Amino acid sequence: MDLQLDGLHTDITGGGSGIGLAIAEQLAAEGRAVEICGRTRATLDAALERPTWYGRTAAEHVVDIADRTAIGPLADAAAEELGGLDIVVLNTSGASGIGEEAWRRNIDIDVLRFSRLMEHPAPHPARLSAASVVARCSTAAAAAVEAFGNSAAPFGSIKAALIHQSAGLSKTLAQQGIRVSAVSPCPVVVGGGAWDHQMRSPRPECNEGVVASTPATGTDVVANGA
Repeated sequence: MDLQLDGLHTDITGGGSGIGLAIAEQLAAEGRAVEICGRTRATLDAALERPTWYGRTAAEHVVDIADRTAIGPLADAAAEELGGLDIVVLNTSGASGIGEEAWRRNIDIDVLRFSRLMEHPAPHPARLSAASVVARCSTAAAAAVEAFGNSAAPFGSIKAALIHQSAGLSKTLAQQGIRVSAVSPCPVVVGGGAWDHQMRSPRPECNEGVVASTPATGTDVVANGA
C-alpha cells in the first residue's frame, strides 16, 4: 500500500522497542526517514541493527523525555540529522505506579512534554502538506480499568487528559497547517515489556480479563506496525 509518505521525516519518542519501534519500522517501509529516541543507547543501537529499515535514513537520539529541557534540542537535532522534520510521534508514557510521584511523572512525561514540544519554535519548518503530530494515548482513557494492577493508577486519567489536549491543539494548530491526532491502542503485549513484566506473567488472571475485553478477544495483541 502506497500511503504517499516517501521522503518525509519523522521523529519517534520511545522508538527503541515495542510500539514505537514497530511504528518506526513501518514508516521506514513506507519511505520515511526516521529518528528513534529513548533513554538507553544500547536499546537504540540494537533497534538500528535490525534489517528492517529498507535502506532508509534511520538515526537515534539518546534523551530522557522527562527532562524539561530536552524537547527543544531533540526537535532541533532530529531536523538537522534527517534534513527536516515533518511528523513527530509522541510514544513515551509515564506508565505504571500509584501515589503522588507517579502522578507527577505521568503528567510530566505525557502532558507537559506535549506542551513543551508545541511551544518550541521550529527552526526547520515542516512541509505544510505533511506537518503532523501524533500522540499515543490508550483505551484506558475511556474507562477505569486495572492498569498495571491498580484501577486508580494515573495512567488512564493522564491519557484522557492527553486526548483532550490533542483535541484542543488540533484546533489551534490547524491554522498553521499542522494536524494533531491522538491514537488509542488497546493493551499491547511485547515480550519483555512493561505489560509482560507487570501483568501477563505475575498476574495472569488480570491479564486474561483485559485481553478478553479488547477487540482481539482471547488473543495476545502484539505490536506489528498497526
